[in-house]
Amino acid sequence: MTTVFAAPARPAQNEEDSPRLSDQDRDLHLVCERWVKWCITRRLYGPKPITGTILGRLSGCSMRPVEDGGPDAISSAELSAFHIAYTCQPDALDKRVFDMYYVHRVKPVKAAAAALGIGRAHFYTVLGEFRRRVAHAADAIADDNAQALQAMEARRAARVASGV
Repeated sequence: MTTVFAAPARPAQNEEDSPRLSDQDRDLHLVCERWVKWCITRRLYGPKPITGTILGRLSGCSMRPVEDGGPDAISSAELSAFHIAYTCQPDALDKRVFDMYYVHRVKPVKAAAAALGIGRAHFYTVLGEFRRRVAHAADAIADDNAQALQAMEARRAARVASGV
């Protein structure tokens, strides 16, 4: 008699594995990780969450580690622009998702998504969209600053040329 076996089960997916990212999204993820490290080293973000809030309870006992590799310089124009772009975003679901994932390092993501009343897949979708929007705003801020610097240098050169 021939024994018939069932098809092998699919390998279990780790809850912490985020969906596969494109090269651009992977680069944005690394910028976000650098920004978190920059904020921690510069103490610009604010105090740690208190345990009485949802964020505090979720981040109290189990946190993802912060990735190494923040900037060694005193200031980073790229991360400063990212910080300004982040702080100018309205306090909405997408910013809370970003905070839970990057700032408070909540894990498992499924529990964070449930606390916000959304699914895990939607959590990652909202996170990716917010990340792209903040990066786009940061690029605009950096471009504005570069244009302002060029205008300032042109005015300075004009004053020097006129002898004032």
